[in-house]
Order: sequence, then structure tokens, then C-alpha cells
Amino acid sequence: MSYLRSIEISRVEMSPADDNSFATTSGNKKATYTLICIKVVELCLLICCLGLIDEPATNSHLRVFITPRVMALCYVTFGALAIYTAIYLIMALFGDMTPWRTATLWALVGFCLFVAVTALLFRDWSTTKDRNYWHPNMHRLDLVMASASISLVTSLVFLLDILITIRFGVHGDLE
Repeated sequence: MSYLRSIEISRVEMSPADDNSFATTSGNKKATYTLICIKVVELCLLICCLGLIDEPATNSHLRVFITPRVMALCYVTFGALAIYTAIYLIMALFGDMTPWRTATLWALVGFCLFVAVTALLFRDWSTTKDRNYWHPNMHRLDLVMASASISLVTSLVFLLDILITIRFGVHGDLE
């Protein structure tokens, strides 16, 4: 029994947690609200692209308007970035913002993917148009062109997102 010694446990006094301790308070409100507005615009454009590409991609039984690889790239780009943007907005709603370097990398990936999708959609539109076979129902070709045009605008919005995020991040307005 002599082996037992009384061990004294030290106690560390901790301050009580605030009610809003889960929310980050660093950063500038103007920078945060600007990025949230850009993300809302990105999400709206992504939803438009998804809606426009669905008809030519899934209902081309007699005539191929989009090649399967371009269709796959479109769905991966539009779907993945729509999910990321929605998660970003939900995080912002709860006060937890993504670090600016991570947000910049995601926007750079989005920009590169949208440039690729835009180029491939314009290429598919051009090759379909040059076949000189005009089916009476050509609204699917118009939807491909509209999706390519909105993809171009969305890529420019992602480029704007990159530039603004880097500007606010370097100046210390974002964490």
C-alpha cells in the first residue's frame, strides 16, 4: 500500500463560452456580403445552365446535339459547383466562412471548368450547325447555344469572384 500516492490533479479555470462562440467574427462585413452576393449570382447561373443543358443532353434520340463526353463534363461541372456554392451559402448563413485561399482555389477550379465547358459546347453547336441537316425541331440546338452563352457569363463571374476574393484576402478583410 505504500505504492499508492495521492496524486493531485490541477484544474484549469476556463471562462464560460459565449452564446455565439461558434460564429467567426473576423473579417469585414462589406467583403463578406460582396462575396455572398457573387455566390448567389453564381448559384442562379448554375441552375440556369443545368436547366438549359438537360433537354438537349437527355432527349436527343434521333440526332446528337451534344457528345457524351461533353454532356458528362457539363453535368459534373454544373452539379459539383452548384453543390459547392450551396454549401458555401449555407455556411455563410451560419456565420462560418471558408478561408479566402480555399475559396479562391474553388473559384479557380470553377473558372477553368467553365472555360472548358463553354469551348466544348460552342464546338458541338458549331459542328451540329455545319452538318447541313436541319431537323424541323431545332430548339435543342438553341438550348445548347444558350447554355454555352450562360456558361461563358458564369466563367466571367467566377473570374470576378477570384479577383475580388484575392483583393479582399490580401488586404486583410477576409480570414
